[in-house]
Amino acid sequence: MPKYIKKVKLIDIQNWIGKPITRNVVSIGFDVASYDTGIVIMRTTDVSLILEQFHLIQVPKLPKNATTKQMLSNLNLFLSQLEAFKQEVSKKYTLNINRIEDCFFKFNPKTLKVLARYGILVYDRFKDISNDIDFITPTSSRSRINFKISRKGIKGKYLKKEILSYINGLFGTEITNDNLGDGCVLALGGLIK
Repeated sequence: MPKYIKKVKLIDIQNWIGKPITRNVVSIGFDVASYDTGIVIMRTTDVSLILEQFHLIQVPKLPKNATTKQMLSNLNLFLSQLEAFKQEVSKKYTLNINRIEDCFFKFNPKTLKVLARYGILVYDRFKDISNDIDFITPTSSRSRINFKISRKGIKGKYLKKEILSYINGLFGTEITNDNLGDGCVLALGGLIK
């Protein structure tokens, strides 16, 4: 039984997105989210792109009037899961490319602060085991893999559904978690030359 999720021909992926992909590297994508951070590891060979691993870091959903103590409790839980994942990954892979979704002010200030804190923790914990680590906006990441929305103005859950459809069509998968779908976008975007 294979120890990876899916293996596809590199040429098929390049033809689908219309861009060359770097060979013989490992890329990781972090879709940093308040409660359900999606992480995807991809690896390329001379002829294949391999979806190596999916991982979720999950913390409890907080009430709107959460106290600082509750927020710090979630932050500590996020950090302990992130550190455990880092230890696991560092024993298996040399991470050539690491792409972390940059946060943007779309929601309320508390959400922005949580995303910024989680994002910088990912950067801090993985900078010493990643050769090329960077933040990238969701729009830029989708553009790198040639994702286009079906019509102007699509947002929210409809946009997430289209992203999952694109990723599942590309890899022949049945991913249903939009944070893992976004993690795929980030990891794949990092592989584009």
